[in-house]
Amino acid sequence: MGIRFRKSITIAPGVRINLSKSGVSATLGVKGASLGIGKGGVHANVGLPGSGIFYRKKLPLPWPGKGKSGSSTSSKEVSGQGNEGSVEQMNAAIQEIIDIHLRARPSHEKPEYIPADFGEPLPALPPAPVPLWVRILVLVAAVVLVYHTKGLSFLPWAAWEGFIYWSRKKRQKALLEDHEERRKQFEKAEAERAVRFTENMERAGDDPEGALEAAISAIDWPRETRASFQVDGDRAFLDVDLPEIEDMPPSVFSWSKRNGLSENPKSETRLRKDYARHVHGVALLLMGECFRSVPAIREIILSGFTQKVRGDTGRTEDQYLYSVRALREQWDDIDFRRLNMLDPVAVLEGFELRRDMTKTGIFKAIEPFSLQ
Repeated sequence: MGIRFRKSITIAPGVRINLSKSGVSATLGVKGASLGIGKGGVHANVGLPGSGIFYRKKLPLPWPGKGKSGSSTSSKEVSGQGNEGSVEQMNAAIQEIIDIHLRARPSHEKPEYIPADFGEPLPALPPAPVPLWVRILVLVAAVVLVYHTKGLSFLPWAAWEGFIYWSRKKRQKALLEDHEERRKQFEKAEAERAVRFTENMERAGDDPEGALEAAISAIDWPRETRASFQVDGDRAFLDVDLPEIEDMPPSVFSWSKRNGLSENPKSETRLRKDYARHVHGVALLLMGECFRSVPAIREIILSGFTQKVRGDTGRTEDQYLYSVRALREQWDDIDFRRLNMLDPVAVLEGFELRRDMTKTGIFKAIEPFSLQ
């Protein structure tokens, strides 16, 4: 809850932001497998670089906004092209959200600013303004009239097709120029952020909260997140606004030669466990950035909360899911070389932890550690 702290910041999503006349959209993931987010909803984009295989499908994912999942209760076939390798890439992009703890770092690693990738592909040749079936009819008419016009019927058809192609190339040129301008502005903004980040890190001893803000803001975050914090001597206090379980990707994908690409909704238990894994990973990622960005910090108290609607009043209130107290010595005891083998839920249990969660990932509200 922001009222407990001196400073509150909003961490922008660590995704590629695309601005256009149709609104704001974003892309999360890796090359060949990404999630596109925009006014039209969330789309899965899967392709194998260099193979020419590409698949795009609208998904019932409210991520990173808030809302209810629209997934069905059974597996359903998804039309489109793909193969087993592309499905693995898509599932890996979704798993990256769940396993956010894998990006936590030990305290001895010096923080560095990693510039974001512009990520937006070059505009392709726009589609023809005239439907293909109309153009085919015109071509057929030209062929029919070849004998009667001694072949001259092809001239207006060729001129028409040439004009269509020229207009498409002209439009693509304008799109390419706009793309290049936005890329330059993006890279300029990233360079300025990198300079500010370096300056704040160099002043960590004199302004630990400034260094902490810079480190947290530089995290590649999958959703817009509100964090509140303060530093008192060698102690840091943080509250983080966690996602709701409805924000989590609700499906996995599979491939078979017979049915092609299929979307398989997760069970409620699987979804809750994925959610628990993610929100515990959020705490680990944030604690790692705190310890390595401000060497003077010896202790961190971090609490995670979500917004719930009260059944008696209908008002939204913050409810804490966990509150953890961690010492630098405890953090340094983690073997980060085997982070991929560790369960973030169990790792957080190694610290002093307040949490009321069942084995299947059902949370109950708790009272967080105080700032005393």
